[in-house]
Amino acid sequence: MHPYFNPDDWSQEVLPPQSLLLIIGVPFGSCLAVLGALVLSTGIPSLLLLRATPDSPALALLRAYRAGHLIACALALLAPFLYGTLIVWRFRVWRRKLGRKTALLSIPALTILAGILLLSVVVGAWGVVLWRAELPKLCVQYSADIRQIEAGELEQMTLLLDEKSVPDHMPGAPSDDLTLHRRGASGRDTDFEWVTLRFPDALDFTPVSDSFCVVGQTWGWNWANVQRYQVSYTSNFHLVVEITPIGGEEP
Repeated sequence: MHPYFNPDDWSQEVLPPQSLLLIIGVPFGSCLAVLGALVLSTGIPSLLLLRATPDSPALALLRAYRAGHLIACALALLAPFLYGTLIVWRFRVWRRKLGRKTALLSIPALTILAGILLLSVVVGAWGVVLWRAELPKLCVQYSADIRQIEAGELEQMTLLLDEKSVPDHMPGAPSDDLTLHRRGASGRDTDFEWVTLRFPDALDFTPVSDSFCVVGQTWGWNWANVQRYQVSYTSNFHLVVEITPIGGEEP
């Protein structure tokens, strides 16, 4: 046997059981930290809405969720770099605990596991956030609707409302983050085709009761007998900024 190689020393002194904490714990811990930051970023809009002014609920929603999506995009882009930085930092911490020799001999196994997790988790999450959720596209649409409200260049139509109202979330937000409700609308301006409007929950609006589109009646009858509304809303998300009843009589 080679005089400088002792299997017992290699297993007991050079690679003690504690080295598994370095090899396994550092990559997995770094992955969980990065993914946790991405998950927590979904709560940013709710925090921003707590500080929003009540002047324009639609504008507050758009600004809050645009900020949340931009932060999520930034975290997704930086995820591999944050992951690598955390691994290097944690490696240095464990190197002081386990000793330089043990830490250096753990590098090959640590590198393999870290690479597998980088490809399977971090880059995977990057792809889901940026491609499947279409967050970059949503950020552009949010910005366009914000500029539209600030410039006062909203879509304006006279419409009848459907009675059915469904709780909903902003595009790109978690399905349980219900901050508005959807309602169908139709009228002469839409050639009596149904469009979907999104009403912020904070919008001061209550439709006139028992004055919705009546199924089975003609559009002419509905237009003459059902409450009509002047509606101002954004082009991309059909988010209602202002809605005013204008009476049901034939103009």
